[in-house]
Amino acid sequence: MAACKKNAATVDTGSVNVIPASSVPVAVINSFNANFSSSTGIEWQHNSDDSFICQFNMDDQRHEAHFDDSGHQSRHLVICIDAAVPDLVLQAFRDGFPSDQVFEWNLTNEGTWKAHFMRGLIKWEVTFNNAGTVIKSEHD
Repeated sequence: MAACKKNAATVDTGSVNVIPASSVPVAVINSFNANFSSSTGIEWQHNSDDSFICQFNMDDQRHEAHFDDSGHQSRHLVICIDAAVPDLVLQAFRDGFPSDQVFEWNLTNEGTWKAHFMRGLIKWEVTFNNAGTVIKSEHD
């Protein structure tokens, strides 16, 4: 299995809401665009501490960047080093798990994608094929 993850110590189990780009402050969008202009598969989230989190594909990898509401970037992580997560898989995850934040993506040897996320103190793993179909969903 190819591992694509960020340091487990950075996992935030606080309250996160997925939001449309139109709900992100202009300063944050401008900062993101200045630093990550070639990104695709962009997903915005608003954290309970009023920060904004963006997960996106760039340079064949999945990334995450954190910004405060004035556009200052506080963190940038690569959460999948092997490949960018396909748009169909991202959309399927967002459709099925609209309020969850992935902290790790894994691309398996079989070509399936595993999304790892927390709901409270419970770790979830959902497996998708490349067409975005859920193959398996399990939790601790």
